[in-house]
Amino acid sequence: MERKGKRESLVAGLVGAFLGSLLGMACIIVVSQLGYVAAFCGVVMAVCTLKGYELLGGMLSRKGTVVAGILTLVMTYVAYQMDCAIQVAQAAEVDLFTAFRSMGMLLEEGYLNTRAYWGGLVLLYLFTLLGAAPLIVAALRSKEEAEVPPESVRAGTTVGGGTSASQYYPAHPTWMRPLRLSVFLSLLLAVVVMCVTLGIAIVKGTDSPPVIGALAGGLLGMLGLCAAAFTLASPCDAFRWLFVRRDGVLWRVNLNGLNAVDTYRYTSRRVQMSEIRWEKLTEEEQERAKRSIERAIQVLCAEQILPGSALGRLVQSLPEPQLEGEDKWTWKLSYRVSVPNGNQEGGKRKTLRVAKAYPGFAPVTGTVPPTEPAPSRWSFSVLVLLLMVLLTGGGYLLGAVLGGGGTEAAPKTAQATVPETTTDYQSLGVTFHLPGTLTQTGAGSFADPDTGAVYTLSVELGATEEMAVDALLAPISQSRLRPDFSNFSLAYTDGEEALVELTTSDRLICLHNLITIRFTDGSAVQTGVALAMDIYGTLVRVEVSHDDRVDENTVQDTVLSILEGMEFTGPTPENHQDMYHLGREEGYSLVGIAILPTPYEDTPFLRVPLPYGGEVTYSEEGDGVLTQAHGLRVYAQACYSPEGPQAILEEAYARIEAEGRDMYQDGVFDIRYDEETDMASKQISFWEGENARISFLVAQPMRQEGRYRYMEVTYLPEEMDDDYPTLIQEFSDASDLVLPELDPF
Repeated sequence: MERKGKRESLVAGLVGAFLGSLLGMACIIVVSQLGYVAAFCGVVMAVCTLKGYELLGGMLSRKGTVVAGILTLVMTYVAYQMDCAIQVAQAAEVDLFTAFRSMGMLLEEGYLNTRAYWGGLVLLYLFTLLGAAPLIVAALRSKEEAEVPPESVRAGTTVGGGTSASQYYPAHPTWMRPLRLSVFLSLLLAVVVMCVTLGIAIVKGTDSPPVIGALAGGLLGMLGLCAAAFTLASPCDAFRWLFVRRDGVLWRVNLNGLNAVDTYRYTSRRVQMSEIRWEKLTEEEQERAKRSIERAIQVLCAEQILPGSALGRLVQSLPEPQLEGEDKWTWKLSYRVSVPNGNQEGGKRKTLRVAKAYPGFAPVTGTVPPTEPAPSRWSFSVLVLLLMVLLTGGGYLLGAVLGGGGTEAAPKTAQATVPETTTDYQSLGVTFHLPGTLTQTGAGSFADPDTGAVYTLSVELGATEEMAVDALLAPISQSRLRPDFSNFSLAYTDGEEALVELTTSDRLICLHNLITIRFTDGSAVQTGVALAMDIYGTLVRVEVSHDDRVDENTVQDTVLSILEGMEFTGPTPENHQDMYHLGREEGYSLVGIAILPTPYEDTPFLRVPLPYGGEVTYSEEGDGVLTQAHGLRVYAQACYSPEGPQAILEEAYARIEAEGRDMYQDGVFDIRYDEETDMASKQISFWEGENARISFLVAQPMRQEGRYRYMEVTYLPEEMDDDYPTLIQEFSDASDLVLPELDPF
């Protein structure tokens, strides 16, 4: 008697499906938090859940498919909710648990954009379906019971006779290749159309209704075409089957499956990744395979198998075959069936398609055996292209129709309007020329008494382009949490970049854009952002809040006129100390940039790098600056000496001795001068209380002869922290020095 096939464990399968769904959930959340389109991870969710059930449950039956499918739908929704909750928690600054519990309320009250929310969920489910479809189809095709030969076949089968009593028909290895190539190469057209659609989605964002519609149409087309392709190409798996005619009865044998049964194994190739092919077997292996087939036929006819045995599916009899139809690639046959225990089914017949890939094989009397390869199906390419274009284009149009006003309104290109009178306002080296009708209400705050509009101006130094984009787009996520949020629009959306060039009145190039955020009561917040391409990384932000009494186009044009009219005057004796900032514009995270006055009319100010993070102290004369952070103290000053940098260091050392420092003479070294760079340096050591100090005095040349930047760089071992090594590297780069990284001592 043969052993029973593999059994399914529902409980173990559920555990495996749950563990797999956790992997899919992690993939969705991580990819989304990294800023990428997480909908594609729906494929991962489906595969991990269904495969997890199969690995621990033993097999993926129809029952398992239903259970794992339900779990996939539930966990996909949970993953999406969790991802949205993380974004809400970050925007609202609440804990994740509170945000997750509040998702339903936020949707009902309109704090979240419902169209973007449901659009993203639908897109995620579509990709989940794309990943689940092949596995579900394979599971639904599985048979619950093994067929056994009917009584007429068992009675007519002779015992013995050997392999010579049977005729064997293996598939030709290349006859289905034209069909396979034509079908699956045609699918590349669908992939190309889908890639173009995905590219548009990445550029325009997946919250655009037309893009969501195009993606949905494309995915439906891909699913349908994949199903059609696998159906059309089904004859290409003919190599898996061997047809045998014995005692006038036709049998179909699954070569790979039969070899997987220990008692019928005929080759060790089952451990390889590729399927077993008859033409690749040696003559000895082919003979062993024939003997295994003969033995399996006799076992089946003798009913020496248990109910549920896999042998009846691997070696299948096709009694009383009849031709139901044929085309260029297959015959459609029907045959009478029986079930275990020999019960007849009242003449019930099953249908089967047999590929025309078996040389000399005629399944029934009157059919002509094939003599050449099957033709290709290039007409499928035309169908693929037409269907994908129609579905993606139709989905795009449908999304545009259903999207209505949309989250992002149609943009209007702003045009600056010059006010009749102006009011000047200065901040951190920027002079603004504001409409004369505005009244200042505070630092950087102005109001229009006629309309009630409120203008807020801010200037930040050390900004990067990424920071400018964040300053432009950050109000969107904040405003979406409001129940009265309506939509937003950007002034410039044609290009790939979020910021476009703007030339100010003093001919300085800036990168800028304007955004309008609207609310259901007619009010709006309009913001203009401009990043100056100067040495300070100046970021300007002009925000106007107003109600429905004000025309938003007029406000947008006014904001643009303010940005175009800016004058970047740079540092002055009054504001240079306020212009100290972190040097992010140069890529530094621990080095600040200070502005020092000089006695020179042509270059009245000097940029000096300093450790960032501590208190900054300017000298009484204002020409020197001192700060310390992360174990490094730096004093900087602009100096002049026609005698060279050595004279500057001699004067500085004399001043240090005059201060009464407790010098360690063995640690004081002579001045070193580099003639090529015109730079001088001197190392000194001294005591500050009980703490030892090592300092480097440095004089570096400026552009004009005789002008130098003097710095005293002092190591503070007791204050060195985890940021100290990074600071040394950044400060060395910013100051054009090679500083040693001294360990605490």
